[in-house]
Amino acid sequence: MEVKKESFGNIMHGLSKTEIVPDEIVFENMPVFPQISRSKGLTMLLVNRLKEYKVYEEKVIFTMEAVYIEEKYTYRYFDYRQVFNPRGNTSTITIAISFINDKTVRVQMEEGFTARENQTEMIADMKREKISPEVYETEDWIELRTTSLVVHINKNPWKLDIRDVNGESFYNQFGRDDHSFMPYEICPMGFLFDEKKKEQYACEAVSNDVYEQFYGIGENFTSVNRTGRAFELWNTNSLGVNTERAYKYIPFYMSSKGYGVFYNTSKKIRIDFGATLSKANSVMVEGKSLDIFVMKGNCVEEILPLYYNITGWPVMPPKWSFGLWISKISYGSRKEVEEVANQLRAKDIPCDVIHIDTDWFAENWICDWKFDEKKFPDVEEMTRNLHKQGFKISLWQLPYIEKGSISHEVYEEAMKKGYFAANQNGNLQFAHGLIDLTNPEAVGWYKNELIKPLLRKGIDVIKADFGESAPAFFKYAGKEGSEMHNLYALLYNKTIYEATKEEKGEENALIWARSAWAGSQKYPVHWGGDSGTDFGSMASSLKGCLNASLSGIPFWSSDIGGFFFESNPVLYTRWSQFGMFCSHARLHGFYTREPWAFGEEVLDIFRQYAKLRYRLIPYIYNYSMKAVREGIPIHRAMMYAFPEDKNTRDLDTQYMFGRDILVAPVLNESGYSEVYLPEGTWTDYHTDEILPGNQWIKRTVPLDIMPIYIRENAILPMGEEMNYVEEHMQDTYEIHLYPRQGVGEFKFYEENVQIIMETDSTKVTLKVNGEKLHFRFIFHHVSIGAVRGNEKYTEFDEQNRKVIELKEMAAEGDTWIELSISGSE
Repeated sequence: MEVKKESFGNIMHGLSKTEIVPDEIVFENMPVFPQISRSKGLTMLLVNRLKEYKVYEEKVIFTMEAVYIEEKYTYRYFDYRQVFNPRGNTSTITIAISFINDKTVRVQMEEGFTARENQTEMIADMKREKISPEVYETEDWIELRTTSLVVHINKNPWKLDIRDVNGESFYNQFGRDDHSFMPYEICPMGFLFDEKKKEQYACEAVSNDVYEQFYGIGENFTSVNRTGRAFELWNTNSLGVNTERAYKYIPFYMSSKGYGVFYNTSKKIRIDFGATLSKANSVMVEGKSLDIFVMKGNCVEEILPLYYNITGWPVMPPKWSFGLWISKISYGSRKEVEEVANQLRAKDIPCDVIHIDTDWFAENWICDWKFDEKKFPDVEEMTRNLHKQGFKISLWQLPYIEKGSISHEVYEEAMKKGYFAANQNGNLQFAHGLIDLTNPEAVGWYKNELIKPLLRKGIDVIKADFGESAPAFFKYAGKEGSEMHNLYALLYNKTIYEATKEEKGEENALIWARSAWAGSQKYPVHWGGDSGTDFGSMASSLKGCLNASLSGIPFWSSDIGGFFFESNPVLYTRWSQFGMFCSHARLHGFYTREPWAFGEEVLDIFRQYAKLRYRLIPYIYNYSMKAVREGIPIHRAMMYAFPEDKNTRDLDTQYMFGRDILVAPVLNESGYSEVYLPEGTWTDYHTDEILPGNQWIKRTVPLDIMPIYIRENAILPMGEEMNYVEEHMQDTYEIHLYPRQGVGEFKFYEENVQIIMETDSTKVTLKVNGEKLHFRFIFHHVSIGAVRGNEKYTEFDEQNRKVIELKEMAAEGDTWIELSISGSE
């Protein structure tokens, strides 16, 4: 009897026995790198001395002598030790140095007599200024100078040292180690050849400082401080959030010394922050060239904007996307979707988006981009009705096409037209076809024939699931396979985003993506993938959020409640509290994630935090606008917000949400919490208690409390309660003020209205510029005495001396109000 092959969908849902494949066809889709002192048969080709250089208008080309050094072994006391022998022959390496702006230097290296232009997809939107550096030379060195940077080059032996305008070095190449028994634990600038595997790597090494920390390199869910560790940047289906695997590696990092480094590559790359050799960072990039951007700011906050100038600035998703999303794996019928919509409104749960996951096809998980009419009759009517209720609709799909027993037309069309990437001999090798996103015809077909017809049916956003597994050994129409594995995520994000933008307009364009690479910030939004249903996975998701933010991904969500498998009331509640204080908030996972499924207590707490989120939409939306306009993220690791405070270097169990809200998710079942308050004065959001900074708060909190603290001089705008974002237009806001000695400010970007609050020991002065909005100011910890300034525009509550209303603004200039303080706490 013929045994029917189990579908991937059944396997994923755990509805059948997993089909075991033979060992001989299995390959590990993870990178392997050679390592000096462990691998054998390695040869280095290292930059040695300058032969000549030429100055062009915007680039300086250095022709270098390079020497070959072989790794050999000698016997010593029951062990074998490396020795490094020069071959005697030399080669030529070319290094090109240019400036993107006066704060960003680009260093390119290639074997031979030229360093070719490396125009990748990652830098397609690079903003480049015309910078011609001043060149100075002595017998021993050359310097290239801009108004902000000095590139100092020692001629023989070659050594590159990048300094700030004050002459302080921050990027100092590390070469042969003459202070150690092992002169080469890592490969300095040059190339490493693995003779056995026939592989070549471009390498670089830089000294690190004992007081220096490193952050970034993507979402990887481990600790925020990357110092002392090494990372192999190779996107993968992570199957959880607790290992070194990652959906979103990004070859960019920041140093606590105020500089950043971006490697312009999508090939496999290993970035080592002192794990192999503690006194130096090193990098290995597969291939025959190296392309590095080094950017310098006065502080960490200035680095992301410089990175965005290279890889593209993030764009703003539509305002409704900042509302709550509800999902599970999966709603399987129109009836179920409409029932959930009705329940949300009946139970007074604000929500904007309902997501339909893997079960809207004729065969579950077999994606053919067609609604099954039995499950989802008259989709256009369904979407119209849901839109009238204030809901947007999100829809799952993936770029891997499976030939189902019922659904096979899409697969067959793609096969016939050559839209799949494949082995060199044309064999697909796997059960799924991978859409070749370097083939313009395949991209047009994907966008116009598969995605846009769904958007025309009233679907508002497409979930771009998967995208991390493109085989590097496949043949692609427009790129080498070695480039495509990591790059596929960026092209995938771009394809789905552009299809939505072309159909819906830029103001309504977004995706919901799991995979990413450098440049993906241009195609929001991203979520943290398939987390487990335990507190360890929730804590790792928080780390992933902060790591993604420090790597240039500003808009992020997790699967609230966890994905694998059944959540529980306490975890669901704690994760919901955390999730409401991310840029985006989506409930998702196996079985059910509706809040009413976890009991009345959980439902009440969930409703409380969901409504608080909706009231905070003006705050969330405008700090998101700040991320897009100024490059300042909304999720701010404590080291980013307080870089001078040594206590924040490793702190990744709390964060600043915008400038003024400190969020400390409860990461265990008992409710125990440890929160560090940096210098300044803080207010407990729940009790309005004032607390001094520079202290740890350790306590156990009840289930309905997630510790939230408000920073001194905070300005928190709050809107009205709504069932969904923009349920009705609003021009009056409640502004909560927390004055202390100093200055606070807040900007409404769309309306171009700014509020500035200046406080001293006797008075608070408010300046408001703009004309469109009305404000009800609520003061915390001070009572108002007299009011001066544009009094005719204000109403002062004599009974409640903490409230003043600004009914209208001055016709010209700033509206200003000076309020004497009659009492303070």
